[in-house]
Amino acid sequence: MLVLGLQGSPRRNGNTRFLLAAFLEAAARRGARTRLLSVPEADIRPCRELGVCEKRGTCPIRDDLAREGYGLIREAEVVVLASPVFFYGMTAQIKALVDRCQVFWARKYRLRLADPRRATRRGFVLSVGATRGKNLFEGLLLSARYFLDAIDAPLAGSLLYRGIEGPGDLARHPAVRGEVEAAVEELLAPLRRRRRLLFLARQDDGIGPMAAALAGHRAAAAWEVHSAGLEPAANLRPGVAEAMAEQGIDIGFQRPRVLEEALAEGPPDVVVALDAAAAAARLEGAQHESWEVPALEAEPPGRLRDALGPRVEDFLGREAGG
Repeated sequence: MLVLGLQGSPRRNGNTRFLLAAFLEAAARRGARTRLLSVPEADIRPCRELGVCEKRGTCPIRDDLAREGYGLIREAEVVVLASPVFFYGMTAQIKALVDRCQVFWARKYRLRLADPRRATRRGFVLSVGATRGKNLFEGLLLSARYFLDAIDAPLAGSLLYRGIEGPGDLARHPAVRGEVEAAVEELLAPLRRRRRLLFLARQDDGIGPMAAALAGHRAAAAWEVHSAGLEPAANLRPGVAEAMAEQGIDIGFQRPRVLEEALAEGPPDVVVALDAAAAAARLEGAQHESWEVPALEAEPPGRLRDALGPRVEDFLGREAGG
């Protein structure tokens, strides 16, 4: 599973960065793959209210968020928003990212698309503030809740620290490390109990992502589902995302993945080979099966999606029954 940290502090070695680093390190010790997106250091431009996302579910602004950030948010099963309090809200830098995630709100509420990981994705908030006021974090948490709802990562918890301002203040806090460990353990424990399912194809540009989306949509609470390719293409094949959208399933912002990248999530329990090249690859310790499905080149994506659906349902039924 991927735990994504969105770091919003403009200070290079500030208390917020310390807190997020401790959180990600605790997640990594529990087997999660972690990524840090330091928002102030990335090219993330503010929303220009062009209205394209409302109609098409995409953003025309080309920057680091479009190039990689949207995909990371979709890939992550835990999204951690970390920001100090600036005037009872989050920093301007991370607020720009939050505003640009209107694209996910539009895909969810306007286009009525469901992300396959929506049942298990969770959000978490980390924040520090210099004062000790009762309402110090209310503005930040309100914005964070709406952001996390838009990306299908409902708020599962927060760690909020008052009276933190000087360099190293949080590192000297007597309880912070124990509180981080306890929060990460509670957050990740249900996700770590799942079995891992890998759909493997040569290019991972259509069949694998569709099968993974169908399985994740149906059984994300029981399976951590991935797809990968032996020789992955650069992008999904045209028409694949549209075919899944016809069923209300959103695989927008997804990209084909190399096998080694998928294995970084942990060894799979089950590998389903979707073509001859994948069937020849054997991963030690995993249960293997091969599905005979038409080549993507030979069938329209919608027809292939319909052929995969019963196979996915049969697999999940057999595994649940076993």
